[in-house]
Amino acid sequence: QALSFKTVSYDKTDTENKIDYNQFLDFHNFLQYKFPFVHLHLNKTIINKYSLIYRWDGTNSNIKPLFINAHYDVVPVEQSKWKYNPFGEINNEIIYGRGALDNKLIVMASMEAIEAMLKNGFLQPKRTIYLCFGHDEEIGGVEGHKMISKYLYERKVFPEAIIDEGSPILGPNVFPGLNKMTAPVGISEKGYLYYRLMVNLNSSGHSSIISESVIGILSRALARIDSNPFEPVDNIESTNPFLKYFSKDVINGSPLLTSFVKTTTSLTIVRSGDKVNIAPSSATAWVSHRIVQGNTVDYVKNRILEIINDTRVSMEIDDHLEPSPISSNSCYSFQTLKDTFQQQFNGYNFEVLPIQLIANTDTRHYWNLTSNIYRITPALGSTQDISTIHGNNEGILIDEYLKSIHFYKKLILN
Repeated sequence: QALSFKTVSYDKTDTENKIDYNQFLDFHNFLQYKFPFVHLHLNKTIINKYSLIYRWDGTNSNIKPLFINAHYDVVPVEQSKWKYNPFGEINNEIIYGRGALDNKLIVMASMEAIEAMLKNGFLQPKRTIYLCFGHDEEIGGVEGHKMISKYLYERKVFPEAIIDEGSPILGPNVFPGLNKMTAPVGISEKGYLYYRLMVNLNSSGHSSIISESVIGILSRALARIDSNPFEPVDNIESTNPFLKYFSKDVINGSPLLTSFVKTTTSLTIVRSGDKVNIAPSSATAWVSHRIVQGNTVDYVKNRILEIINDTRVSMEIDDHLEPSPISSNSCYSFQTLKDTFQQQFNGYNFEVLPIQLIANTDTRHYWNLTSNIYRITPALGSTQDISTIHGNNEGILIDEYLKSIHFYKKLILN
C-alpha cells in the first residue's frame, strides 16, 4: 500500500514532469490511518509541508536521542520496462515497487516496529527516539532533511547517533573472498563534483564550409578525461575496512568494488547543434565524479583541467561536496548497532563491516549535529537486488521486510 503512492521526485529542471504533492499528502494520511498508536503516543511535526518528524519521548532526558532517518520520495520509473506494477505488487513472496528498497522500506519498517511495541504495552523507551522522514532526498534533500536538520539544530537537539539508509546485507560469496553473511555499515560517504564543460566559438555557419568544430574540440576533451581515469588511493583500507577482504585481482575484476577504491568519472550528457546542415557555435557536456576519501574537490577539478589542457574548453561547477567525515567504528553507538545485527542474525556465520558508501544520502545535512552517523539497510540483498535500486523491478522478499521490522524493534530496545 505504501508503494502505491506515487511520491516521485522529478528534478526541478524537468519540463515534462512535475511533482504531484497531493500524492505526498495522501501518503501522510495513509500513515496516520495505518499507525494509530504511533500518532496517539508520538509527537508529530510537519517540516516544510511534506517532511515529517515523529518524536517518541524517553524516560531519561539526560541522554542524547537516537535518530532513525529515511525518505519516502522515489525516483521516476519507466513503466514499460517493469515486469511488475512499479507502484506495488506482490508476486512469488516478493513485494515489488519503486521504494521497496529505496527507501519506503525503512519508513514502513520503523513505523511498524514502534506501532507493534506501543500496541503491546511498551509505551516509552529510555532514550528519546526521533523518526525523521524527508520528502526530496532523490533531488538533494534541500527542502526536506536539510530543513529537518535546521529545525532540530535551532532547538539544540543533538543525537547520540543517526541511523539512515545504506547498503543491504550481503549474502556469503556475493564477492570472491567474502564467505560470510555481511552487514556493510556505512561510516562515511564519497563526495561529488558535477560540472559543465563548454566550448563557444564566435560564429556558426553552413556545414559545407570547413572550420574548426566545437563538437570536435569538446569530444577530444571528453576523450582525454575518459582515457585517464583516477588511480586507486593508497592505503584505502584504512578508511574503508570492507576492502581488506579482497585481493587486487578481485577488486579489479569487479566494477562495483573498483568504485570503492578510487574517484570515479561519468560522462553523462552532451548537447550541441540544432540542424544537420548548420555547424554549431557552442557545445556543452556534463560530467559527474564521485570522490573517494583521500581525494578532494579541488584535486579532482585541477586534475581534470590539467588533462584537458585546452583553454577553449571552460568549466562551470554545478555542485560539489567533499567526502563526508568518518564516523567511529569502535564507539558505543557502532557497537550497539553491531550487537543488534548479531542478535538479528544469531546462528548465522555473520560479520559487521565498516564501509564507505559510493552513493550519497541525506546524512550530509546532519554533519553539524553528531559525528556518529551510520548508513544501513537491514535486509538481505544480492547484487541483482541492489541493481534494481533506481532500476527496474525493485523488490524485497516479504520475509526480509519482516526481518527489517524486527531489526528496528531490537535497535530501539538496545
